[in-house]
Amino acid sequence: MRNIFGLILITVVTVSCNPSEQSTEKLIQNVIEYHGGDAYDSLNLQFKFRGKLYGLQHLGGKFQYERIFQDSSGRKITDVLDNNGFKRLINGKRVGLSATDSAAYANSVNSVHYFALLPYNLQDEAVQAHNKDDVLINGRPYKSIEVKFQQEGGGADYEDVFMFWFNANTYEMDYFAYSYHTEGGGIRFRESINRETVEGVIFQDYNNFKAEKGTDLSNLPSMFESKELELLSKIDLEFVSKGL
Repeated sequence: MRNIFGLILITVVTVSCNPSEQSTEKLIQNVIEYHGGDAYDSLNLQFKFRGKLYGLQHLGGKFQYERIFQDSSGRKITDVLDNNGFKRLINGKRVGLSATDSAAYANSVNSVHYFALLPYNLQDEAVQAHNKDDVLINGRPYKSIEVKFQQEGGGADYEDVFMFWFNANTYEMDYFAYSYHTEGGGIRFRESINRETVEGVIFQDYNNFKAEKGTDLSNLPSMFESKELELLSKIDLEFVSKGL
């Protein structure tokens, strides 16, 4: 799962100078513009996901991501990840954490926000994006790109590999997939099912499918069409407020 703490501090996609790679950069910029563009840089909102409340703030090059929930003892847990690092508050008071726990909690908070903010994160300077063959999915044309990550700046999960399928006519991010290595690893394929525009940014819900380990990500669209993928879960974001 993605673990890039400097999510808001982004510049350009890492590409080489041949024409095909330049078109990859242009494609990513067009997709980001369609999904929100500059609106990503000034967000202030909350959403619920799997029983927990999340806060998301972007402003002037700074970011703050929060996760708020009650533990089994009824204590209010507030996890905060920002430009300065991670902290946990219990009933409003900061508590000390081991380096291992701090990294695990930060990764968990970051992961939810990372996926919610796609495709914005594809500008991250650790991203290495490459064009792949165009495909048809359910009769519609899609541009395909593969995304890998540099080790430097790519976080603990820099070995993850993503593929994205962007509608060739509209630049909508209708499908993406990824392979990951944490907790035993796996393959996931996501289908966009709902879109909601909040503060000028398009956020999406997904059907989340599972494939067998070792499956080539480029094969997933055809496997999706032939119903060979297992529906594992639904990814639903419930927006509850603005102006944290």
